[in-house]
Amino acid sequence: MNFIDLFCGAGGFSIGLTKKGHKLLKGFDNWKSAGEAFSSYFGKKYFSEVDLSQISSEFIYEQIGNKNVKIDLVVGGPPCQGFSSMGNQNIKDPRNQLVLAFANIIAEIKPKYFILENVHGIKGEKFENTIKRLYKLFNDFGYKNICSGTLDAQDFGVPQRRKRFFMIGSLDDNIDLTLPSPKINQKTTTVGDAIMDLVGKENNFPNHVPINHNEIVKGRYAFIKEGGKLDIKALPKKLAYGSRSDFKDNKIKNFSHIYQRLSRYKVSGTIVPGHNAFPIHPTQPRSLTVREAARIQTFPDRCIFFGTRQEQCIQVGNAVPPLLAESFGQILNLYEKKYGNTTR
Repeated sequence: MNFIDLFCGAGGFSIGLTKKGHKLLKGFDNWKSAGEAFSSYFGKKYFSEVDLSQISSEFIYEQIGNKNVKIDLVVGGPPCQGFSSMGNQNIKDPRNQLVLAFANIIAEIKPKYFILENVHGIKGEKFENTIKRLYKLFNDFGYKNICSGTLDAQDFGVPQRRKRFFMIGSLDDNIDLTLPSPKINQKTTTVGDAIMDLVGKENNFPNHVPINHNEIVKGRYAFIKEGGKLDIKALPKKLAYGSRSDFKDNKIKNFSHIYQRLSRYKVSGTIVPGHNAFPIHPTQPRSLTVREAARIQTFPDRCIFFGTRQEQCIQVGNAVPPLLAESFGQILNLYEKKYGNTTR
């Protein structure tokens, strides 16, 4: 079916859907660097850089280049910083309103299906009214058939524990909507499966550029066993204090995302956006590169990330893992096979 991707970022959702045969019409985002990553996989003609709080359905059809094309599906992951458990969960965060902007675009286009993705934190007590408001909005727009819940990416073959909230709705009340079911009896894909073939290819592979850590940071990493966290009490004094001149008198803290070494034999914790320091490589004295993090997110290597290192980290960490997105592509195919194909 034909679909558009709102707040598309680097394109994780679109990559997964197209792998299951769905046709991308256009991806939309207001972030140039993410658009370059999206375009590296799909081509420039499939991306539009735009403020999604300001666009209309008329603009969307203009960008697609065909005002008569049928949009069967709209997917999107509006910015989630205000909901994230990694942040302050600020209900007044203006970025939260973009979730409602997503809903308004659905109301104008009226696709047969929509899928909204956000962080697990949107289900928190603070945002209970937001979820109720979304349900009411979509109900008022004609989407009486809605289901929602949390999925963990590791249950779908992604080598990462990553819980995300999904809401799927349809104009067709006869469809028995469900979220994709975890794959049964599948072999667990580990961090080692995803990234160990990249060892020795540093600086010779797209986005595979290690951070040049200083000697103090490398020294701390040496105290962390594979699969373990930093034990600050075990550090010698010279490694226990800040390595930067403005932090030299401050004792370090065990930030779980920075001072945790991954295991080759297990899945990763959640790849966190917003930091340019990913978890530590299982065997190397450094944090993960952007490419290694992208592999753990199941991005194909042909998707190239642009911008500063921090921007690249955010592009990777914000994305829906393409392999998880494939499960939505598959379940939509099943719906269309059972209930009828609406694609022109």
